[in-house]
Amino acid sequence: MGSIADTLVGAGHDVHIFRVSMNKRAETLPKEVFNVTNFHNFLPNFVQTGKFDINQMDNFKEPFDGKSFNTFLFQTNIIEQFAEQFDVVLAELYNQCPMALFHRIGIKTKLGTVAVPLYQTIVRPFGIPTLSSYVTSLFTPMNGGHKMNFVERFVNFVNDLYDWLYLNNLMASYEEPVIAEAFGQNFPPLKQIMRNVSLLFTNSNQFFEMPRPISNKIINIGGIVEMKVKELEPGIKAIVDNSLDGTVIVSFGTFADINSMKKEMKMAFLEAFAHFPNYEFIWKVELSDEDAKVFAKYKNVHPVRWMDQKSLLMHPKLRAFVSHCGFNSVNEAVQFGVPILAIPLLADQLYNAIMARVKGIAVQLEIGQLNGERAEQLLVDGLDKVLNYPSYRQNVKLLKQKFVSTPFGAKEKLIKWVEFCCRIPRLERVEFAVGRRARHIGLL
Repeated sequence: MGSIADTLVGAGHDVHIFRVSMNKRAETLPKEVFNVTNFHNFLPNFVQTGKFDINQMDNFKEPFDGKSFNTFLFQTNIIEQFAEQFDVVLAELYNQCPMALFHRIGIKTKLGTVAVPLYQTIVRPFGIPTLSSYVTSLFTPMNGGHKMNFVERFVNFVNDLYDWLYLNNLMASYEEPVIAEAFGQNFPPLKQIMRNVSLLFTNSNQFFEMPRPISNKIINIGGIVEMKVKELEPGIKAIVDNSLDGTVIVSFGTFADINSMKKEMKMAFLEAFAHFPNYEFIWKVELSDEDAKVFAKYKNVHPVRWMDQKSLLMHPKLRAFVSHCGFNSVNEAVQFGVPILAIPLLADQLYNAIMARVKGIAVQLEIGQLNGERAEQLLVDGLDKVLNYPSYRQNVKLLKQKFVSTPFGAKEKLIKWVEFCCRIPRLERVEFAVGRRARHIGLL
């Protein structure tokens, strides 16, 4: 969302940002704090074991069920400040409360954004069908991606059916009582408000995404993040410049606490990296004092608390990216032509890893595979492929060429469409051909 705001400001527009922060690790906290702890509780166990407990799914509800908006919705003095004349609003659609709020204060033109690949709950309000035969679920993806075998298609159909019958109304059941209490019982249903969203901007690119039905309301702006080369920090620059065969960066994102990783798993990574002495491995990780002593024994492994990931990926000596496959990380790897050793952890990351593997730019490992005796060998084999098999680099270079050469760049599309929607608030005529009835097509 920050890149969207920067782009619109650069085009001469006045942009106001409203953001609810729920970062448990934040050092500076606002006056109103939403203390959400359960969301982080399952991560240490998952990194340790690689096993996901379905009973812990309830831990995901709190950040996305509207409670983060609860206090704000009742602060009428703040709401009235927002009721000045805005031409358009853009909101991330992790939950639907923001659209209800902006409907309440009278903003006619509503645009949505989503930072992950499209999924059923997001596209359903736009009348876009999900076809179980080849559109795999985002959060329970099939290993075959869009080329599923018969068993995978059946399981995918069951997942879609569950999503349609149960999850479709789950979030609204949390959000609508709060909204009704704040704005009155006659306030329109969330589904009706969502149907009036003019466009949905996605962090995707049509050359990288797996096939799925879309409509003219879906605008791909993957690659909108500014990709300027910055000078590397001197210590990092020395590591990269002095590497013999190149450098590999290792990052598992913000939420994964590597300190909770089992010692055996850490050692598997370190021993695997030691098999490639001519490569330098820069690992984004916060180490305990004990772990720091262990890491110090591996001369080609360099732990850092922070790294400029984009600038490193752009460096000509960067050879591979060991990643959890967050969507931004995957997009950056594609834009800079870097093959991936994919080790997804949660949420959309498994889907992203499968997508990268299907496109031939990644070797995929499961975190659960790295708890056994073969963990080190699996990592060695995976690294050997992405570093030494030319097909991975060739495939990602071709994707990079398509990505950066796409007609009408992401920034241009964003600016032109936002300005268009300012002039024409409602875009009913660009919906999917069969409209709201399209939700039934996925069951045929």
